[in-house]
Amino acid sequence: MVALLCAVALTGCTESEPGQAVPAGNGGAQGSGGSKPSVAIPPRPREMKLDGVDPCKLLTQEQLGQLKVNRKRNKTQDGDAFKGSPQCLMDGTEGKNAFDYEVWAITSEGFEPWLSGKRNVEAKLVSIDDFPAADYHIRGSGGAFDCATAVGVAEGQQLMVVFRPSRNAFTQEQMCSKSEQAAHFAMQTLKTLK
Repeated sequence: MVALLCAVALTGCTESEPGQAVPAGNGGAQGSGGSKPSVAIPPRPREMKLDGVDPCKLLTQEQLGQLKVNRKRNKTQDGDAFKGSPQCLMDGTEGKNAFDYEVWAITSEGFEPWLSGKRNVEAKLVSIDDFPAADYHIRGSGGAFDCATAVGVAEGQQLMVVFRPSRNAFTQEQMCSKSEQAAHFAMQTLKTLK
């Protein structure tokens, strides 16, 4: 499902979303292999490369418990979008609501293109542990399906976390809050590895 989400987003339309123009020579982070962001991106505090990182090891047992995750498994993305990227797929339940998380260690592209206005997503700039990040979902979906948080951990790399409920039991704000929380936990662990 995420492969489909990413493939649709990556091949999306080219209309622009409102945003703040970024002047040439901006000192903020710049993406590689994609469109420039339409908002000013603050610089990251440091580079934390994801090369060789196992995304399933970025969440501790205590963090998994807080996220209500009861199962996790490794996978390598075999679809066109971010092909070869390691993923951690996690299933969870909270009361009667089932959901899943995906944590991606993407080393082939930075997070900035999500904010370019040229992908088929609605995105906003956020901050995760002082690192620039983007929350996004497919444009026009009303956000009823999921929320992804992509953190700009290093030049040309992003840590992406997706939260997806099995049914429409969460608002867009709640889904993004959950993807941001999981991204925060993953960043805490990543900082201990780098």
